[in-house]
Amino acid sequence: MQPEPKPGLLDAPTPKLIAIGLVLLAMLIPHLMIGGVIEEREERHREVQAQIGASWGGPQLLVAPILAIPWTAGDARRGRIYLQPERLDAVVQLAPQTRRRGLYEVPVYTATVRLEGRFNPAGALVPQEPAAVLHWAEAVVITGSQSFRLAGEVPSLRLGDATLPGEEGLPRWEECIPPRGMVWQPRLAAAPEGPLPFAVTLGLRGSQRFGLMPGPQRGTLSIASPWPTPSFIGDDLPEQSSVEEAGFSAGWSLAGEGTAARRTLCGRYAPSAGVELLEAVPTYRMVNRASKYAMLFLALSFVTYTLFELLAGLRIHIVQYAMLGCSVIMFPLLLLAIGEPLGFAAAYAASTLLVMAQASLFTAAVTGRRVLAGAFAGVLAALFGFLYVVLSLEAYALLVGTLALFTVLSVVMALTRRVRWG
Repeated sequence: MQPEPKPGLLDAPTPKLIAIGLVLLAMLIPHLMIGGVIEEREERHREVQAQIGASWGGPQLLVAPILAIPWTAGDARRGRIYLQPERLDAVVQLAPQTRRRGLYEVPVYTATVRLEGRFNPAGALVPQEPAAVLHWAEAVVITGSQSFRLAGEVPSLRLGDATLPGEEGLPRWEECIPPRGMVWQPRLAAAPEGPLPFAVTLGLRGSQRFGLMPGPQRGTLSIASPWPTPSFIGDDLPEQSSVEEAGFSAGWSLAGEGTAARRTLCGRYAPSAGVELLEAVPTYRMVNRASKYAMLFLALSFVTYTLFELLAGLRIHIVQYAMLGCSVIMFPLLLLAIGEPLGFAAAYAASTLLVMAQASLFTAAVTGRRVLAGAFAGVLAALFGFLYVVLSLEAYALLVGTLALFTVLSVVMALTRRVRWG
C-alpha cells in the first residue's frame, strides 16, 4: 500500500504560505549577521587608511602662504596680524599610487605644488589697535596643513628679490595656525613700499584628498593627475574639468569674501577647493549596496518556488525553502570574501556562478525536473544581472529598481490569476 502524499500548497495554501513567511523572516538573522561582518570589514578598511595616512601622509588641505607680522601696543599688549595673498595662482600635479596593507588598498599621492602670488602690505594695521607698532624684522611667511608632510628637501621661497631658506615646523602662537607646516624668515628692515611677489614649489605626500584654502582674495587653482576617478570637493566646483581614462584636469577661479585673514585661519570662514581620489570600484561600498538587495532576491526565489508548486503541481517541503534561502543569502558574504583579494568585478562574477550552480542543482534535485531547474537558473541570472546594472547606476538606481520590482509583481499577478486561493 502506497503512503498518501503530503498535502501541497494547493491543498492547504494558508498554513504553507504562513510557514514560508516565517522562514523568510528567519532569514533576517543570517542577513543581519552578514551585514555586521561587512560593517566590520569596512571599519577595518578605514583604520588601515588612517594608519597609512599616518605613515605616508594624510589628506592635505593646504593653507596658502601667509605673512605673519608681530605687533605691540603701548600698554604691553601684543599679537600678530596675518596678511594673506591678494593674488594667488596654484598649479598642482598629483602623482598617485596605491599602498597595500594585507587585503586593503589605499590611494596615496605625491603632490608637486607650485604657488605664485603677491602680498600687499600697504596700509597694514591692527584692527581696533590703530596705534600698534608692526615689527617687520620679525615677520615670517608660513604655510601648512593638518597633516603636512614634505616629499624631498625643504623648499626655498622667493620673496621679492630674495631667496629664503625654509624651516619645517610651525610655532604654536595660537589655535588659528595650522598644526604642521613651513616657515620662512624674510627679516624685512621696514614696511615694504609696494607689493611683495613670492613663489615656492612644495613637494608633499598625502592620501585620498588634496585641497587648497586660498584665503579671502582672488586666485586660481589647477590640478591634474593620471587618476581616472576624481571627485571634486570644496566650496566651489571647477570651472573647467576633463575626466578621461588617462586621468583628469580641473581649473578653478577662486574669490573669497572680506579682508580679515584671521577669520579664515580660525575656520569661521574657510573657502577651499580640491579633489578626492576615489577608488575606481569601491569594493566595500558596492558590497554593502549589494547586501541590501539580498532579502529581495530571497523573496523572489521563494516566489519562484511557490509558482512551481502552484503551476506545476509540485510539493516542496518548507525545509527545502529554508535550504534555498541559506544558499541565496550567502551571496553578499561570498562577494565580500572574494572581493577583498580579487576586486569587486571578479568577485561578483564568481559569487554569481557559485550561487547559481548550487541553487540550480538543488532545485533540480528537489523538483526532479531539469526544465524547472533551468528556469530557476534563468531567474537567478536575471536577478544578478539586474543587480549589477543597478549597482552601476548611481543617479537612476532607485528608478530602475522600482520599475523592475513593479514589472516582477505584474508578472506574478498574471501567472497566478487563475489560481483559486480559497
